[in-house]
Amino acid sequence: KGALARRDEIDALLSAKLAEGWKVERLDKTMLQILRAGTYELMARADVPTAAAINEYLDVAHAFFDQREAKFVNGVLDAVAKAVR
Repeated sequence: KGALARRDEIDALLSAKLAEGWKVERLDKTMLQILRAGTYELMARADVPTAAAINEYLDVAHAFFDQREAKFVNGVLDAVAKAVR
């Protein structure tokens, strides 16, 4: 519920961390949901260590994508973490 309630804020933050010319609408839907959930956790759950939060969503990414996309998730969530923590 939290990620959905803060979707606009999360999407704006994600957009700022994507490469120039990329928009959240262009991302694969599963990838986008992983990034939204991870971003919400980094923003709203200060009790969860940064590395633990990123690793959780990296594991989820590995379940759906290959190494290249998992690295993308890691890079975006790392950039988000630096911005919000």
